[in-house]
Amino acid sequence: MAGKSPQDSDGVIEAISATYRTLRRESEALLSNEDMTRPQLQALMCLAQKGPILMKEISEKMFVTRANVTGIIDRLESKGLVRRTAHHRDRRATMIELTPKGVALQERVSSKYMTFMQDSLKVLTEDEQKSLRDALVKLQGGMSKAGR
Repeated sequence: MAGKSPQDSDGVIEAISATYRTLRRESEALLSNEDMTRPQLQALMCLAQKGPILMKEISEKMFVTRANVTGIIDRLESKGLVRRTAHHRDRRATMIELTPKGVALQERVSSKYMTFMQDSLKVLTEDEQKSLRDALVKLQGGMSKAGR
């Protein structure tokens, strides 16, 4: 494909971009219905996977500053979804854990998202889904190399 310009990509770039925009729009609508933001859901998912963890670990897992995590956790705490506790060995460190309400919300939103994704994939055959997965994994690798 040497010599082809980006405009000659047979619609691949536009198809990827349109799929991303649709996924983002639909997931944001789902989150909006639950009065949540994407970073808030990321924090809840991190807590659901790791259990009670230090606030700085949430920051590292989400790739955001500690100040940003503080704001996210403040909002989640005000909704009754998480609670802060002092670390049992270092009282200066703050542990964050899901409340039962937070667990229920995280499970509900994750379930709705998975249902949306599974329903969306029904337009593809099993072989098409495997081919798409393989192509996307290959594309991710190419993007990683191209970004260096």
